[in-house]
Amino acid sequence: MRNRTNAHRAAVAAAIGALSQAALASGYQFDIQSIRAQGSANAGEVEAADPSTLFYNPAALTQLDGTQLTFGIIGVDPHSSFSESSATTGAGQPVSPAGNGGDYAKQAAIPLGYWSHRVDDRMTVGIGLFVPYGAKIGYDGNFAGRYYGQRIDFKSLNINPAVGFQLNEHHSIGFGVSAQYLHVTLDQNQDMLSTAGGVCLAGGGSIAFCSAAASAYAGLPDVRAHIAGDDWGFGFNIGYLYMPDDATRIGLAYRSAIKQKLRGTATFTLPDNLPGGGGSPINAGIQSALANSNAALDITTPESASLSAFHQLTPRWAVMGALNWVRHDRLQSIEINMPTAQIPGRQINYPTAWRNSWSAALGTSYQLDDHWTLRGGYMIDQTPVSSPSNALTLLPDSTRHIFALGTSYRVDAHDTIDVAYSYIKLAQANISDTSNSAAGTLYGSYHTHVNLLGIGCTHRF
Repeated sequence: MRNRTNAHRAAVAAAIGALSQAALASGYQFDIQSIRAQGSANAGEVEAADPSTLFYNPAALTQLDGTQLTFGIIGVDPHSSFSESSATTGAGQPVSPAGNGGDYAKQAAIPLGYWSHRVDDRMTVGIGLFVPYGAKIGYDGNFAGRYYGQRIDFKSLNINPAVGFQLNEHHSIGFGVSAQYLHVTLDQNQDMLSTAGGVCLAGGGSIAFCSAAASAYAGLPDVRAHIAGDDWGFGFNIGYLYMPDDATRIGLAYRSAIKQKLRGTATFTLPDNLPGGGGSPINAGIQSALANSNAALDITTPESASLSAFHQLTPRWAVMGALNWVRHDRLQSIEINMPTAQIPGRQINYPTAWRNSWSAALGTSYQLDDHWTLRGGYMIDQTPVSSPSNALTLLPDSTRHIFALGTSYRVDAHDTIDVAYSYIKLAQANISDTSNSAAGTLYGSYHTHVNLLGIGCTHRF
């Protein structure tokens, strides 16, 4: 096998396009950023029990005393299966082999950490380190949809210092800034028949001639692309907290969009012993297409807003709820910026037509005694995918139903241990992707559920 760097423009466009799709998908938006909040299905956004409240609403920092440190980890155990009904290559031929992708949804561990310090009677400062986006998907080599995406490993980190001000006994405000890092690696395949045909047509060959000449490439192993890209971006979050009495808290919060430019490099692996050897004009065209070229993609992770409430019904029993909105309609298509012209016939525009999404959560907690507290909650989380034609192989996304249980054990006046479990059931996700002529077509459906187990600790100094 031989490697090529900054290769075939069409494949670069397709691969980095898939990279961007993962970055912006709500299915990769990891919004459980607190073990305690996880136990109530994120209904307890203004419970303000530990420093992780700064992620949801920085104004709630004013409800914390002294200096506190919270840290934890959430294990993600996804289970997903794909059933393919039809798949074709860019040349219009049936994909062969055409498998279901195997056990492609990979396990992951998501860390989080927060610190807060009460400066005086009115001001509390804090900082959070958390993972706002993440995914690890790897299909088998014979996956029917490999021309729309084979593997992705998506990592992120958000560093979020914040400050909360208590204006008076009823009103608090908060503000934070975010430095967000994104790093993505992605593998994408392209079949040799459509690659050779595209190169031939770009060289001025007739359709009849190129169809006949490219047929010699049928059955060869796929071109394999490996893409990597990363960038830093900056944003902010603000919050308001209203406390009509000692038992009730109502919060409004907003987290800004963050604009980032992922700069990508591509390494392509071609099959050995191409037909005709070095003297083939099509092979020469393929080699000429492997010119040095950078690719950049401007992406914007979406802004969000929330309304949340917490009420202490009795000294032991509390109820809570949250309503969240995410502005996904900014992303109507994905456009790849290339410094040189792409091979004709290769699309670099991927329509998504996403819509804004809503989620709603209800939860409760009950304090058994001085040491133990139990929690539970339910959330419904709407997908931004508007139709099967806008679904993506690297985002088997659909509306989610989240059921959660949690508990806290107060060891002493300084330490509390939190444990939470969530079961996430996604509705069937259908895909009918014909948006990229170079990648062919794909029709099928996904069935997915996810287990989350979180454990954390809060220390009060």
